[in-house]
Amino acid sequence: MMLSALLLTVALQGSDLKCPVMAGAVAKDSNIVEYRGAAFTFCCAGCDTNFAKAPDKFMATQSKAGNTVGQFLFDPVSRRRVDPAKAKDFTDFGGLRYAFESNDNLKVFLASTDKLSVAPKKEALYCPVGKEAIASASKAWGYADHDGVRWYLCCSGCEEPFLKNPTSFITADAKKQIKNAGAKLLPKAKA
Repeated sequence: MMLSALLLTVALQGSDLKCPVMAGAVAKDSNIVEYRGAAFTFCCAGCDTNFAKAPDKFMATQSKAGNTVGQFLFDPVSRRRVDPAKAKDFTDFGGLRYAFESNDNLKVFLASTDKLSVAPKKEALYCPVGKEAIASASKAWGYADHDGVRWYLCCSGCEEPFLKNPTSFITADAKKQIKNAGAKLLPKAKA
C-alpha cells in the first residue's frame, strides 16, 4: 500500500504537472489530494487545503490557462487503474493528464473526450459487489459509472458482474455509501 502511494508520488512529481492553486512546480514532499478519480500535488503547504475547499474553481482556472495540474488515476476507456510508469500512452485534457493501457484506448478517448472525461457528481468509495469500503480512489482496482454515480471497484472479479447487472448489487446498504464527489486529502506515506 505504501509502495503504491510512493510510486504515485514519484510519477506525479516526475512530470511537468503544476500546482492547481498557484500553477508553480510541485514540491517533492507535497501532500496528495484526490478528487473525482484524479490525484493532485502542490507547490507548498496550504495549497492542498485551499484546493480541497474549491477544487472545481481551481480546475476551471488552470484548465482555461492551459495548465495540466492533476493525474487521472485510471484509463478512462477501460476504467481500470493504471500505473503511469507502465502506461502505453498519455494525453492532457481539461487540466488532467490521462494515462492509457493501450494506444487504441487513447484513440477512443480522443474521439469521445466530451463523454469520457466527465466524472459524475456523486461517487461511492465502496465496491457494491465485494461489499467493502475502499479507502481512496488510488486504492480502487477500477470504477464503473451507473445512474449518475461512480462506483469504485475493489478487484477485477467485480467488474463483469457489476457491468452485467448493476442494480442487483446496489442494495440499500450500498446506497448509503453514495456521497457528493469531494476532495480527499491523503495522509503522507511514511518513509
